[in-house]
Amino acid sequence: MKLLYSLLLIFSLWSLPVQAGGAPLCADVFQIQAPAEIIWGTLRADFKHHTRYTVDLKQSTQIKNQCNLGTCHLHSWMSHLERSYEQKTGQTLTLSNEYLSARHWLERSLQRLEKTSKDVEVKLGAGPLFSRESILEYGLLPEGAWKPKSDFMLNPQAKKMSEFIENILVRTQWQAERTPEGPGRDAVLAQGRNQIKNLFRQMVGEMPTQFEFQGQTWTPKDFAKAYFESFEGPKTQVAIHNDRKAKPELTKTSQGRKLTTSIDAVENTARRMLDKGEAVYLSYDHHAEYVDAATGIMSIRAFHIPTYARPATRQMREAFDTNSGGHAVQIVGYELDPRTGRVAKWKIRNSWGTKKGDEGHYHMYDDYFRAFAKSITVPSSALPFVPM
Repeated sequence: MKLLYSLLLIFSLWSLPVQAGGAPLCADVFQIQAPAEIIWGTLRADFKHHTRYTVDLKQSTQIKNQCNLGTCHLHSWMSHLERSYEQKTGQTLTLSNEYLSARHWLERSLQRLEKTSKDVEVKLGAGPLFSRESILEYGLLPEGAWKPKSDFMLNPQAKKMSEFIENILVRTQWQAERTPEGPGRDAVLAQGRNQIKNLFRQMVGEMPTQFEFQGQTWTPKDFAKAYFESFEGPKTQVAIHNDRKAKPELTKTSQGRKLTTSIDAVENTARRMLDKGEAVYLSYDHHAEYVDAATGIMSIRAFHIPTYARPATRQMREAFDTNSGGHAVQIVGYELDPRTGRVAKWKIRNSWGTKKGDEGHYHMYDDYFRAFAKSITVPSSALPFVPM
């Protein structure tokens, strides 16, 4: 019996993988499994995630897609308005994102022409209150009421348009700097404005001043006022103070009010709005390092991160200006932690199309929200404790 056991052991050792010197690997002899090396930055396999929510607002209109333009702020408002209309009437109404994007891009390009700077990039981003003012100025169109001449929101067309606009800006400002103030310089700037407008006519098309909808002729502003009258009411941007010990501060501008307060106050206000069935406009700093594109998970603790390399505090990031690009979305739900009664995660309706995240939705966990949320924007009437 001992002889048989010895023969079996010799055969098993002979059949094992061997090192370069001919000896079997120790880990194979003793069946030792070396621990898998952690790949920092990857999603943790043990992170518990589900898509159940305590409050989950539904919406029939499709997820918006801002394509290759930095117009998330406009798309967030459009999604908000579409849901408000559906909530009020029980019917769906989809708004034209091409119209708002084209108008915004044209106006920003013309504004950039008037600024003397070596940086001629046309930045399309905007804060929530300025964005709302732009919509009130441009008006709105229902989807299908106007069709652009090209897919100007998508690359490569979007990149080509951006290049052409910058070429016009560089050439115009070069000439303006070398022309004395007066009629000559005014003529140079006027020529630049006309060139930008012509570029939009040729690549995007003539933007409508009137259109037909449901048997009636509308202007974009009249349509917006008739269908979304509540949008004209006063709004307040409720921003998170980077210093947790700071007292609330209210400021007023021509675009609306801004209340800077604690993150707990922002969280509680967002919950109240969602409990009333109203989606919430959220501005935050997007840090893709803590976002899983396949599932839509947004969480710091969901990823393998060395403890010494975790995000710095809000005050630290502000001091060194290390925040990523700002982004605007709609909060359409939240889940409460039954143990603490606090929000465990927020359901986010994004504007990157249905092929991103969880069919266009994202799941922002509390740690990501508390680290990177910047503000919410709500009707001023939702803040009765703040003087008008």
